[in-house]
Amino acid sequence: MPDLGIIGFERSGKTSLFNAVTGGQHPVGFQTHQDPHLGVVKVPDDRLDRLAALFQPKTTTPADLRYVDFPGVGFGGGEEASGPQTRFLDELSQQDALIHVVRAFQNDSVPHPFETVDPARDIEQMTLELVFADMALIEKRLDRIAHETKAMKAAERELAERDAQLLRRLNDQLADGSPVRAIALSEDERKSLRHYRFLTDRPLLTILNIDESDAGRAEEIAAQFRPADEPTATATAAACAALEMELGGLSPEEADEYRREVGAAEGALATGLRLSYQILGLRSFFTVGEDECRAWTIRTGQNAQQAAGAIHSDLERGFIRAEVVSWDDLLEAGSEAEAKKRALQHTEGKEYVVQDGDILHVLFNL
Repeated sequence: MPDLGIIGFERSGKTSLFNAVTGGQHPVGFQTHQDPHLGVVKVPDDRLDRLAALFQPKTTTPADLRYVDFPGVGFGGGEEASGPQTRFLDELSQQDALIHVVRAFQNDSVPHPFETVDPARDIEQMTLELVFADMALIEKRLDRIAHETKAMKAAERELAERDAQLLRRLNDQLADGSPVRAIALSEDERKSLRHYRFLTDRPLLTILNIDESDAGRAEEIAAQFRPADEPTATATAAACAALEMELGGLSPEEADEYRREVGAAEGALATGLRLSYQILGLRSFFTVGEDECRAWTIRTGQNAQQAAGAIHSDLERGFIRAEVVSWDDLLEAGSEAEAKKRALQHTEGKEYVVQDGDILHVLFNL
Protein backbone atom coordinates (compact mmCIF):
# COMPACT_ATOMS: atom_id res chain seq x y z
CA MET A 1 0.00 0.00 0.00
CA PRO A 2 1.56 3.35 -1.01
CA ASP A 3 2.19 5.82 1.83
CA LEU A 4 1.91 9.60 1.40
CA GLY A 5 3.17 11.93 4.11
CA ILE A 6 1.37 15.26 4.62
CA ILE A 7 3.63 18.10 5.75
CA GLY A 8 3.22 21.83 6.24
CA PHE A 9 3.91 24.74 8.53
CA GLU A 10 1.78 25.24 11.60
CA ARG A 11 -1.72 26.63 10.95
CA SER A 12 -1.58 25.78 7.26
CA GLY A 13 -4.77 23.68 7.49
CA LYS A 14 -2.82 20.48 6.98
CA THR A 15 -4.90 18.42 9.41
CA SER A 16 -8.12 19.84 7.96
CA LEU A 17 -7.06 18.52 4.56
CA PHE A 18 -6.11 15.18 6.11
CA ASN A 19 -9.57 14.95 7.69
CA ALA A 20 -11.23 15.91 4.40
CA VAL A 21 -9.38 13.23 2.44
CA THR A 22 -9.51 10.41 4.99
CA GLY A 23 -12.79 11.17 6.74
CA GLY A 24 -10.89 11.67 10.00
CA GLN A 25 -12.14 13.68 12.96
CA HIS A 26 -8.85 14.93 14.38
CA PRO A 27 -8.95 18.29 16.20
CA VAL A 28 -7.79 21.32 14.23
CA GLY A 29 -6.70 24.71 15.52
CA PHE A 30 -3.77 26.43 17.14
CA GLN A 31 -2.14 23.52 18.93
CA THR A 32 -0.17 21.29 16.59
CA HIS A 33 -0.42 17.58 17.29
CA GLN A 34 2.65 15.81 18.64
CA ASP A 35 2.37 12.49 16.81
CA PRO A 36 1.46 11.57 13.23
CA HIS A 37 -2.15 10.82 12.30
CA LEU A 38 -2.74 7.78 10.09
CA GLY A 39 -5.61 7.30 7.67
CA VAL A 40 -6.34 4.69 5.00
CA VAL A 41 -8.45 5.73 2.03
CA LYS A 42 -10.40 3.29 -0.11
CA VAL A 43 -9.91 4.55 -3.65
CA PRO A 44 -13.27 5.03 -5.42
CA ASP A 45 -13.21 3.48 -8.89
CA ASP A 46 -16.25 3.48 -11.16
CA ARG A 47 -14.70 0.69 -13.23
CA LEU A 48 -14.58 -1.60 -10.19
CA ASP A 49 -18.18 -0.72 -9.33
CA ARG A 50 -19.32 -1.64 -12.84
CA LEU A 51 -17.39 -4.91 -12.79
CA ALA A 52 -18.95 -5.75 -9.42
CA ALA A 53 -22.39 -5.05 -10.87
CA LEU A 54 -21.63 -7.59 -13.61
CA PHE A 55 -20.20 -10.36 -11.41
CA GLN A 56 -22.23 -9.78 -8.23
CA PRO A 57 -19.31 -10.99 -6.07
CA LYS A 58 -19.45 -11.80 -2.35
CA THR A 59 -16.82 -9.10 -1.77
CA THR A 60 -15.73 -5.96 -3.60
CA THR A 61 -12.33 -4.62 -2.55
CA PRO A 62 -11.06 -1.24 -3.77
CA ALA A 63 -7.40 -0.21 -3.79
CA ASP A 64 -5.94 1.52 -0.72
CA LEU A 65 -3.74 4.55 -0.15
CA ARG A 66 -2.40 5.45 3.28
CA TYR A 67 -1.97 9.09 4.32
CA VAL A 68 0.18 10.19 7.27
CA ASP A 69 -0.39 13.66 8.75
CA PHE A 70 2.89 14.74 10.36
CA PRO A 71 3.04 17.44 13.08
CA GLY A 72 3.26 20.98 11.74
CA VAL A 73 6.67 22.51 11.21
CA GLY A 74 7.45 25.55 13.37
CA PHE A 75 8.31 28.72 11.52
CA GLY A 76 10.00 31.78 12.88
CA GLY A 77 12.40 31.62 15.81
CA GLY A 78 13.34 29.20 18.50
CA GLU A 79 14.46 25.63 18.64
CA GLU A 80 11.03 24.28 17.69
CA ALA A 81 11.13 26.16 14.38
CA SER A 82 13.88 24.10 12.77
CA GLY A 83 12.36 22.10 9.96
CA PRO A 84 10.66 18.72 10.14
CA GLN A 85 11.17 17.40 13.67
CA THR A 86 14.25 15.19 13.88
CA ARG A 87 12.36 12.33 15.51
CA PHE A 88 10.09 12.08 12.46
CA LEU A 89 12.75 12.39 9.74
CA ASP A 90 13.27 8.64 9.45
CA GLU A 91 9.52 7.98 9.24
CA LEU A 92 9.12 10.85 6.78
CA SER A 93 11.84 9.41 4.54
CA GLN A 94 9.92 6.12 4.39
CA GLN A 95 6.94 7.79 2.69
CA ASP A 96 6.49 7.05 -1.00
CA ALA A 97 5.53 10.68 -1.65
CA LEU A 98 5.05 13.96 0.21
CA ILE A 99 2.08 16.33 0.18
CA HIS A 100 2.92 19.91 1.16
CA VAL A 101 -0.10 21.88 2.35
CA VAL A 102 0.51 25.60 1.87
CA ARG A 103 -1.58 28.27 3.56
CA ALA A 104 -3.25 30.58 1.05
CA PHE A 105 -6.30 31.59 3.12
CA GLN A 106 -6.81 34.71 5.21
CA ASN A 107 -8.12 34.40 8.77
CA ASP A 108 -7.17 36.98 11.39
CA SER A 109 -8.35 34.67 14.18
CA VAL A 110 -5.76 32.09 13.06
CA PRO A 111 -2.58 34.15 12.62
CA HIS A 112 0.15 32.83 10.39
CA PRO A 113 3.28 31.93 12.42
CA PHE A 114 5.25 34.33 10.20
CA GLU A 115 2.59 37.04 10.55
CA THR A 116 1.73 37.31 6.84
CA VAL A 117 0.18 34.89 4.35
CA ASP A 118 2.66 34.36 1.52
CA PRO A 119 2.36 30.99 -0.27
CA ALA A 120 5.43 31.55 -2.47
CA ARG A 121 7.58 32.23 0.60
CA ASP A 122 6.24 29.16 2.41
CA ILE A 123 6.85 26.91 -0.61
CA GLU A 124 10.42 28.16 -0.86
CA GLN A 125 10.99 27.82 2.88
CA MET A 126 9.69 24.25 3.03
CA THR A 127 11.86 23.34 0.05
CA LEU A 128 14.86 24.69 1.94
CA GLU A 129 13.90 22.78 5.09
CA LEU A 130 13.82 19.52 3.13
CA VAL A 131 17.06 20.42 1.34
CA PHE A 132 18.78 21.08 4.68
CA ALA A 133 17.58 17.70 5.99
CA ASP A 134 19.09 15.96 2.94
CA MET A 135 22.35 17.90 3.29
CA ALA A 136 22.59 16.85 6.94
CA LEU A 137 22.15 13.22 5.88
CA ILE A 138 24.89 13.60 3.28
CA GLU A 139 27.23 15.17 5.83
CA LYS A 140 26.75 12.24 8.22
CA ARG A 141 27.34 9.73 5.44
CA LEU A 142 30.50 11.49 4.24
CA ASP A 143 31.86 11.57 7.80
CA ARG A 144 31.17 7.86 8.12
CA ILE A 145 32.86 7.08 4.79
CA ALA A 146 35.93 9.10 5.81
CA HIS A 147 36.13 7.18 9.08
CA GLU A 148 35.54 3.70 7.64
CA THR A 149 37.65 3.83 4.46
CA LYS A 150 40.87 3.57 6.47
CA ALA A 151 40.05 -0.03 7.37
CA MET A 152 38.63 -1.00 3.97
CA LYS A 153 40.22 -3.19 1.34
CA ALA A 154 41.18 -1.54 -1.94
CA ALA A 155 38.05 -2.62 -3.85
CA GLU A 156 35.72 -1.54 -1.04
CA ARG A 157 37.57 1.76 -0.69
CA GLU A 158 37.14 2.48 -4.40
CA LEU A 159 33.37 1.94 -4.17
CA ALA A 160 33.12 4.09 -1.05
CA GLU A 161 35.10 6.92 -2.64
CA ARG A 162 32.90 6.76 -5.73
CA ASP A 163 29.87 7.00 -3.45
CA ALA A 164 31.42 9.96 -1.64
CA GLN A 165 32.14 11.74 -4.91
CA LEU A 166 28.50 11.40 -5.98
CA LEU A 167 27.28 12.61 -2.57
CA ARG A 168 29.52 15.69 -2.77
CA ARG A 169 28.07 16.50 -6.20
CA LEU A 170 24.57 16.18 -4.80
CA ASN A 171 25.48 18.32 -1.82
CA ASP A 172 26.76 21.12 -4.07
CA GLN A 173 23.54 21.19 -6.07
CA LEU A 174 21.38 20.93 -2.95
CA ALA A 175 23.28 23.93 -1.60
CA ASP A 176 22.10 25.81 -4.70
CA GLY A 177 18.51 24.92 -3.79
CA SER A 178 17.96 22.07 -6.27
CA PRO A 179 15.99 19.10 -4.92
CA VAL A 180 17.45 15.66 -5.64
CA ARG A 181 14.53 14.79 -7.96
CA ALA A 182 15.58 17.71 -10.24
CA ILE A 183 19.27 16.78 -10.44
CA ALA A 184 20.43 15.09 -13.64
CA LEU A 185 21.59 11.60 -12.65
CA SER A 186 22.21 8.41 -14.58
CA GLU A 187 20.06 5.36 -13.89
CA ASP A 188 22.99 3.68 -12.11
CA GLU A 189 23.54 6.76 -9.94
CA ARG A 190 19.88 6.91 -8.95
CA LYS A 191 19.95 3.21 -8.15
CA SER A 192 22.99 3.64 -5.89
CA LEU A 193 21.26 6.51 -4.05
CA ARG A 194 17.90 4.81 -3.59
CA HIS A 195 18.63 3.47 -0.10
CA TYR A 196 19.30 7.00 1.22
CA ARG A 197 15.64 7.93 0.60
CA PHE A 198 16.33 11.66 0.33
CA LEU A 199 13.31 13.79 1.18
CA THR A 200 13.75 15.99 -1.88
CA ASP A 201 13.76 12.88 -4.07
CA ARG A 202 10.21 11.97 -3.01
CA PRO A 203 7.42 12.79 -5.47
CA LEU A 204 5.77 16.00 -4.25
CA LEU A 205 2.19 17.26 -4.38
CA THR A 206 1.76 20.90 -3.37
CA ILE A 207 -1.78 21.83 -2.28
CA LEU A 208 -2.65 25.48 -1.70
CA ASN A 209 -5.24 25.74 1.06
CA ILE A 210 -7.47 28.58 -0.14
CA ASP A 211 -10.44 30.55 1.18
CA GLU A 212 -13.95 29.22 0.54
CA SER A 213 -14.65 32.38 -1.48
CA ASP A 214 -11.86 31.30 -3.86
CA ALA A 215 -13.12 27.72 -4.32
CA GLY A 216 -14.35 28.53 -7.82
CA ARG A 217 -10.87 29.83 -8.75
CA ALA A 218 -8.92 26.82 -7.48
CA GLU A 219 -7.27 25.94 -10.79
CA GLU A 220 -6.51 29.60 -11.57
CA ILE A 221 -4.78 29.98 -8.19
CA ALA A 222 -2.88 26.70 -8.52
CA ALA A 223 -1.62 27.74 -11.96
CA GLN A 224 0.01 30.83 -10.42
CA PHE A 225 2.28 28.59 -8.34
CA ARG A 226 2.77 25.74 -10.80
CA PRO A 227 6.20 25.75 -12.48
CA ALA A 228 6.02 26.05 -16.25
CA ASP A 229 8.19 22.93 -16.56
CA GLU A 230 6.64 21.00 -13.66
CA PRO A 231 8.26 17.53 -13.56
CA THR A 232 6.21 14.34 -13.78
CA ALA A 233 6.86 13.50 -10.13
CA THR A 234 5.37 16.78 -8.88
CA ALA A 235 1.96 18.42 -9.08
CA THR A 236 0.24 21.57 -7.81
CA ALA A 237 -3.43 22.00 -6.87
CA ALA A 238 -5.66 24.20 -4.70
CA ALA A 239 -8.58 23.38 -2.41
CA CYS A 240 -10.40 24.82 0.59
CA ALA A 241 -9.63 22.26 3.30
CA ALA A 242 -12.07 23.71 5.85
CA LEU A 243 -14.92 23.59 3.33
CA GLU A 244 -14.07 20.07 2.24
CA MET A 245 -13.91 18.89 5.85
CA GLU A 246 -17.40 20.29 6.45
CA LEU A 247 -18.75 18.75 3.25
CA GLY A 248 -17.51 15.38 4.48
CA GLY A 249 -20.52 15.35 6.80
CA LEU A 250 -22.97 15.59 3.89
CA SER A 251 -24.09 12.96 1.44
CA PRO A 252 -22.00 12.80 -1.77
CA GLU A 253 -24.93 14.26 -3.72
CA GLU A 254 -25.37 17.20 -1.32
CA ALA A 255 -21.63 17.86 -1.28
CA ASP A 256 -21.43 17.85 -5.08
CA GLU A 257 -24.41 20.20 -5.29
CA TYR A 258 -22.74 22.68 -2.95
CA ARG A 259 -19.49 22.51 -4.90
CA ARG A 260 -21.40 23.31 -8.07
CA GLU A 261 -22.95 26.32 -6.35
CA VAL A 262 -19.52 27.73 -5.43
CA GLY A 263 -17.95 26.70 -8.75
CA ALA A 264 -15.54 24.11 -7.34
CA ALA A 265 -14.50 21.57 -9.97
CA GLU A 266 -14.00 18.55 -7.69
CA GLY A 267 -13.63 17.64 -4.03
CA ALA A 268 -10.40 17.39 -2.07
CA LEU A 269 -10.67 13.59 -1.98
CA ALA A 270 -10.97 13.31 -5.76
CA THR A 271 -8.16 15.84 -6.30
CA GLY A 272 -5.91 14.24 -3.71
CA LEU A 273 -6.36 10.72 -5.02
CA ARG A 274 -6.03 11.67 -8.69
CA LEU A 275 -2.82 13.61 -8.13
CA SER A 276 -1.45 11.04 -5.67
CA TYR A 277 -1.71 8.44 -8.43
CA GLN A 278 -0.17 10.89 -10.90
CA ILE A 279 2.96 11.82 -8.93
CA LEU A 280 3.57 8.23 -7.84
CA GLY A 281 3.10 6.90 -11.35
CA LEU A 282 0.45 4.40 -10.26
CA ARG A 283 -2.10 2.46 -12.24
CA SER A 284 -4.79 -0.05 -11.33
CA PHE A 285 -5.58 -3.52 -12.59
CA PHE A 286 -8.38 -5.84 -11.53
CA THR A 287 -9.10 -9.42 -10.60
CA VAL A 288 -12.72 -10.52 -10.96
CA GLY A 289 -14.96 -13.43 -10.10
CA GLU A 290 -17.97 -14.55 -8.12
CA ASP A 291 -16.03 -14.53 -4.84
CA GLU A 292 -14.35 -11.15 -5.19
CA CYS A 293 -13.81 -8.24 -7.54
CA ARG A 294 -10.72 -6.34 -6.51
CA ALA A 295 -8.57 -3.40 -7.62
CA TRP A 296 -4.80 -3.64 -7.26
CA THR A 297 -2.23 -0.85 -7.45
CA ILE A 298 1.10 -1.12 -9.27
CA ARG A 299 3.67 1.26 -10.73
CA THR A 300 3.38 2.34 -14.35
CA GLY A 301 5.63 0.11 -16.44
CA GLN A 302 5.45 -2.96 -14.20
CA ASN A 303 4.99 -6.27 -15.99
CA ALA A 304 2.55 -9.13 -15.56
CA GLN A 305 4.83 -11.11 -13.25
CA GLN A 306 5.30 -8.08 -10.98
CA ALA A 307 1.56 -7.48 -10.99
CA ALA A 308 1.07 -11.11 -9.96
CA GLY A 309 3.39 -10.40 -7.03
CA ALA A 310 1.10 -7.58 -5.92
CA ILE A 311 -1.61 -10.21 -5.50
CA HIS A 312 0.60 -12.78 -3.75
CA SER A 313 4.31 -13.62 -3.77
CA ASP A 314 3.53 -17.25 -4.73
CA LEU A 315 1.92 -16.05 -7.96
CA GLU A 316 5.04 -14.09 -8.85
CA ARG A 317 7.43 -16.97 -8.09
CA GLY A 318 5.40 -19.57 -9.94
CA PHE A 319 4.16 -17.31 -12.75
CA ILE A 320 3.41 -19.12 -16.01
CA ARG A 321 1.23 -16.71 -17.96
CA ALA A 322 -1.65 -14.27 -17.57
CA GLU A 323 -4.97 -14.11 -19.36
CA VAL A 324 -5.71 -10.44 -19.95
CA VAL A 325 -8.78 -8.47 -21.03
CA SER A 326 -9.42 -4.75 -20.64
CA TRP A 327 -12.22 -3.78 -18.26
CA ASP A 328 -14.27 -1.99 -20.92
CA ASP A 329 -13.97 -4.87 -23.39
CA LEU A 330 -15.25 -7.27 -20.75
CA LEU A 331 -18.18 -5.03 -19.88
CA GLU A 332 -19.07 -4.65 -23.54
CA ALA A 333 -18.90 -8.42 -24.04
CA GLY A 334 -21.02 -9.03 -20.96
CA SER A 335 -19.16 -12.12 -19.74
CA GLU A 336 -15.71 -13.71 -19.76
CA ALA A 337 -16.97 -16.46 -22.04
CA GLU A 338 -18.21 -13.93 -24.59
CA ALA A 339 -14.96 -11.95 -24.31
CA LYS A 340 -13.02 -15.12 -25.19
CA LYS A 341 -15.41 -15.87 -28.05
CA ARG A 342 -14.80 -12.39 -29.49
CA ALA A 343 -11.03 -12.81 -29.05
CA LEU A 344 -10.94 -9.83 -26.69
CA GLN A 345 -8.97 -11.82 -24.12
CA HIS A 346 -5.30 -12.47 -24.84
CA THR A 347 -2.58 -14.56 -23.22
CA GLU A 348 0.57 -12.76 -22.12
CA GLY A 349 3.95 -13.77 -20.71
CA LYS A 350 5.77 -12.33 -17.74
CA GLU A 351 7.22 -9.33 -19.63
CA TYR A 352 3.84 -7.97 -20.71
CA VAL A 353 3.47 -4.39 -19.40
CA VAL A 354 0.18 -4.20 -17.54
CA GLN A 355 -2.10 -1.40 -18.72
CA ASP A 356 -4.38 0.71 -16.55
CA GLY A 357 -7.73 -1.08 -16.33
CA ASP A 358 -6.49 -4.53 -17.35
CA ILE A 359 -8.21 -7.56 -15.83
CA LEU A 360 -5.72 -10.33 -15.06
CA HIS A 361 -6.19 -14.03 -14.43
CA VAL A 362 -2.79 -15.41 -13.40
CA LEU A 363 -1.81 -19.01 -14.05
CA PHE A 364 1.05 -20.25 -11.88
CA ASN A 365 2.74 -23.40 -10.60
CA LEU A 366 5.00 -23.98 -7.60
